[in-house]
Amino acid sequence: MSKRTSSRNRLDDMVATLQEDILTGKRAEGEFLPSELDLGELYSLSKNTVRKGLDRLVADGYIEKVPRIGARIIRKKQSSGEVLRFGYYPTLDMEVQLLELVDRFNEDNPDIRVEPIPVGYPRNQEAVGKYLSEGMVFDVMTVNLYNYEYIRSESPEKSMLEPLDAREDLFPFLNAPFSSGGRQYVLPFVFTPVVLCYNKEHFREAELAEPDSGWTWDDLSAAADKLSAGNDRLGFYFHLMSENRWPIFLLQNGVRFERDAEGRYDMRAPLVREAFQTCMDIVNKHFPSHLSENDFDVLSLFLRGKASIIMASYSNLNALKEADFEYDIAPLPHLKELRTLLVVIGLAINKTSMRKQEAKRFVDYLLSYDTQLRIRRNTLNLPSLKRAAEWVGDEPEKGRPYRFHMYRELIHTFRLYSDLNWTTSEMMTIRNEMRYYWSKLEDLDTVLERLEEKL
Repeated sequence: MSKRTSSRNRLDDMVATLQEDILTGKRAEGEFLPSELDLGELYSLSKNTVRKGLDRLVADGYIEKVPRIGARIIRKKQSSGEVLRFGYYPTLDMEVQLLELVDRFNEDNPDIRVEPIPVGYPRNQEAVGKYLSEGMVFDVMTVNLYNYEYIRSESPEKSMLEPLDAREDLFPFLNAPFSSGGRQYVLPFVFTPVVLCYNKEHFREAELAEPDSGWTWDDLSAAADKLSAGNDRLGFYFHLMSENRWPIFLLQNGVRFERDAEGRYDMRAPLVREAFQTCMDIVNKHFPSHLSENDFDVLSLFLRGKASIIMASYSNLNALKEADFEYDIAPLPHLKELRTLLVVIGLAINKTSMRKQEAKRFVDYLLSYDTQLRIRRNTLNLPSLKRAAEWVGDEPEKGRPYRFHMYRELIHTFRLYSDLNWTTSEMMTIRNEMRYYWSKLEDLDTVLERLEEKL
């Protein structure tokens, strides 16, 4: 990950934490925040970066700066109308220009003020419940499939979310994952499948045919060898630890975990071993010593011309708008089947909100044709509204790959992590144990045997 991206993530974390501390009363009105130097040490940020974060808190009415003394907490600014607290994933600002959309809503709806608050949900059902009921009590929130698993309930009485009317104008395959007990609790907002992204100039230099839907992982591996040979770059690269990357090999190999009569998973089944071995063979061959912290590391290498092919999602492509070379996208190679993981982010309303009608207006705005079309035209994310996603018109001259509409031909290959028949907690347990294998500290059978006991 580039220093700039890493710093931005830590800055968002600092701002979100301070906002939460102020809103929940952990830091009281009139109290001074720690010094810029102390905040810098706490969040590993430079003094200038800390100052930028404090300026954001000033602009949003959380603090005021007292010359030569520090930053003092003040009472939050209130509008003349209702205030909606909107919990959002910080990455959505870059991916769909979310804060700009919020500003437009606030301008057009003077009787409502949406207050966006960056959010990071804990991955524990009890902790999430406490977080939403006692900590950050949002009126509206963004929810992905992993977080929804911890929030949902088959019983409407126990659900933390307000039931919503399903929208027939959204892509139908996006609604089902967010329903429980026959009710819709989250409306899909944007979606992004995982695809290949490749540097067209590197392919031309190597005189190679570009990837297509017939590629196997062996085909990719052979091309990556030629792309990297003598060029001081990686032919292929992806963020191995991502929960949206390594499970793809299991999905493509037809794996579906089922417990036996004793309630155990057969982690050493041939299909499971083959999938993990294929993944490891690719890592060992193409980037055995270059590890990444997150997907931004991968994008950074690609932008610098240090990786020819990467695994990426449509949302990742927003970071490539300023690429100074020509790139395009292609379907993932396949094992036994052509499959890819689908990431979906939706919108939900807190059942305990006192402003449900206003919250519904805001959700309707974000799912309106005008807003969804703005996302389609100005970003590289895929809006959930089918009519907006399939819009065709004048495109920006730079930044959008030629095969952008390829996703339409891949819908039949879209799969969710839940298609592996495991829970998020089980997936995280498997990932954490597989680190020993991926780091070459233990062999595959040892790790899989231990997983059978743990799961």
